[in-house]
Amino acid sequence: MKMKLRYVVLVAGALAFGGIANADGVVWDDMSDNQRNLLADHADRWDQMDAARQEQIATGAALWLEMNQRQQTQAQDRFRQWQNLGDEQRGAIRDRYQLYRSLAPDSRTRIQDTYRRFQRLPPDRRRELQRQFRSLTPDQLRRLRDTRLRPADQPSGGMGMGR
Repeated sequence: MKMKLRYVVLVAGALAFGGIANADGVVWDDMSDNQRNLLADHADRWDQMDAARQEQIATGAALWLEMNQRQQTQAQDRFRQWQNLGDEQRGAIRDRYQLYRSLAPDSRTRIQDTYRRFQRLPPDRRRELQRQFRSLTPDQLRRLRDTRLRPADQPSGGMGMGR
């Protein structure tokens, strides 16, 4: 149960990062019985929480409850991996996520499509492509990025692609 609660809070954090929270918050009694059961550890301090945080956690709980067992297990595994990352690695992931969110919707769709195509490749081909990518020099990476990004893809706010 603790792992489920941690995951719900992680999902809530991800939603907050994406700017999904509602300013009105969530009234404890307005949640489903299943949501309240899952979030029972928060009941005594629910009213003291920021409205946006309430919305994030309630939404995370609803998402969790919609998942099947396989999806919940995968989510828990991803959460464990996240916990094992160092602060610098988590910061880099957050930065990349913000960069991704700053791209135009068609650019994000193109990235998602490319990722799906990559996932459909045979494992040995994916490993070979990863090996080739990792062996690129910083200059090669920069040229690759610059040729792949169209003007509409350029993120707003002056954030760079590289770290």
